[in-house]
Amino acid sequence: MKSLASQAVVRARIGAPLGHSALGVAARKAQCRDLATAPRPDESRPRVSWLDLRQEGGLRHRVLEWGSSGRLVLLFHANSFGAGPWAPVVGRLNVPEVHALAFDGRGHGGSDAPVGTENYRWELIGRDFARILKAVTKSQGRPPDACITHSFAGDCALMELAERPIPVGRMILLDPVLADREGAANGAQRLAAGTRRLGEKEAAGFESPTAVGASLERSLRAALVREALDPEARAAFAEFGSAADSAGRWRLSCSRESEACVYENRVALADHLEGKQIDADVQIVFAERRRAKPEDQPAAFARDWREAERVVGRSTWSQSKVHLLRGVGHFCVLEAPDVVAETIQGLLP
Repeated sequence: MKSLASQAVVRARIGAPLGHSALGVAARKAQCRDLATAPRPDESRPRVSWLDLRQEGGLRHRVLEWGSSGRLVLLFHANSFGAGPWAPVVGRLNVPEVHALAFDGRGHGGSDAPVGTENYRWELIGRDFARILKAVTKSQGRPPDACITHSFAGDCALMELAERPIPVGRMILLDPVLADREGAANGAQRLAAGTRRLGEKEAAGFESPTAVGASLERSLRAALVREALDPEARAAFAEFGSAADSAGRWRLSCSRESEACVYENRVALADHLEGKQIDADVQIVFAERRRAKPEDQPAAFARDWREAERVVGRSTWSQSKVHLLRGVGHFCVLEAPDVVAETIQGLLP
């Protein structure tokens, strides 16, 4: 299986033959010991490359890639997360071989970041998904076995698939937004305003990547089921989702303004899909803890589950289903990559 990125291969050079003398044999043994004990590349770390889709009407996307053979899996992230937090999930997948590709969406990580709310419409992000999917299918000679999304990325992908069906493998949606009409309208403005206020507080940047991760944890704490974010996920967010400016202050790669623009374009997915069909195997993983106050959890759960079943009902595949994931909330990729990896393993075709 080809790697998406053109990778330079560094080979160890043993040097010229040393002959069969005792000195030569000893030298060769020493070389073998050195090679055996030399530090190996960390295979758990992703290779980084860029996928340029500007000639196709799209953007330039940063790609994180693990493995090169086995089941082909595409990963698309939640708003503001970027591709980095997928690292501990991929690292915990207990499968013989997997070739995983995670993409920074528009406005995130190392990808292009167009300006203006209109450039973050969910329909456009769905088109990005389709372009990336087609590019990967072409480079690998086959569609992916599974596309795994988190949060709004799943909504955007299904919106696109309902308009332009393409071979996609199994769609595994980790807690898509699933807003109803009222939630889409009210949530859009509330979340966008709160995000811009947070951006004002962060205007001076952060002193270190550690501070970036700590700030992320503080901002999400109220919505977490576990006491804290997973340390590896927090570190991966900081590493791939922030960078130092010329003054040495760390800035988020996805600006709060870009994040707010995504929120402003919120869509009521089930309503949007009404009267349309999705020619794909759709598996929705529904987080038990909903994004609501404690006293509103039962009502929010019932409302969101109803929306999830409406969405699955648009699939033409009889095995499409909603799965309850207990003990986690919406930010499961960041707080419980172990649970997410186990869940993905059970759903991979």
